[in-house]
Amino acid sequence: MTLDVLAVGAHSDDVELGCGGTLINLADNGYRVGIADLTDAMLASHGDDETRRRETKEAAEIIGATERFSLGFHEGSILSGSNNIHELVSLIRRNRPHVILAPYWEDRHPDHVDASRLVHSAVFWAGVTKFGDNQSPHRPHRVLYYFVHWDGPVSLVVDISSTFDRKLKAIRAYRSQFLPQAGSDKMTYISRPEFLEKIISRARYYGSRIGSEYGEPFHVRDMNRVEDIVKWAGEQGVVG
Repeated sequence: MTLDVLAVGAHSDDVELGCGGTLINLADNGYRVGIADLTDAMLASHGDDETRRRETKEAAEIIGATERFSLGFHEGSILSGSNNIHELVSLIRRNRPHVILAPYWEDRHPDHVDASRLVHSAVFWAGVTKFGDNQSPHRPHRVLYYFVHWDGPVSLVVDISSTFDRKLKAIRAYRSQFLPQAGSDKMTYISRPEFLEKIISRARYYGSRIGSEYGEPFHVRDMNRVEDIVKWAGEQGVVG
């Protein structure tokens, strides 16, 4: 099996928050979209194992993901796990995505920071023949970084106006995390109503920057090659 796009998150619900609308866009357009959750997110304040797995499956179905992988790394040790880099390299080689989406490397959650660094390393080593397993080497064309809690420098914004409602539906599939729990008075950073309002406001803001209703921002490390700026400008369309 090969994938067009592989979105990597430290925890289930990360990709829904950071790039869910983009993934739905891609799936709607016939691209093979995969999601890889590095951990099972079992240290979350709410939700047991069965609940988290059920919510993750439901969210993947809403997105239209071809595959969703759980690598089972331990939270807090994404970088220090002895086999983690080899597991992710193997996954990349096995699915051979053209594009990888990963969390931006600055964030309030250390696992997001570590996941970003792990993806950066794995993408490089997946293309080195003598590293890791005996699969053929493969290096994706690009890595695009999405934002979860903190914003960073934005290289491009994807119009998700037509898929934003489904993005919210995928996020809300994680009822144990984002919706008030009966009989529980323990509010977390992400279960407060203000958190989802921030996600909605950010999408509106970046949508306004490209002349649409909702947008998802991404950062790209690499320079973009442009040979004809007039042709490039025409392809971008009129903004504002």
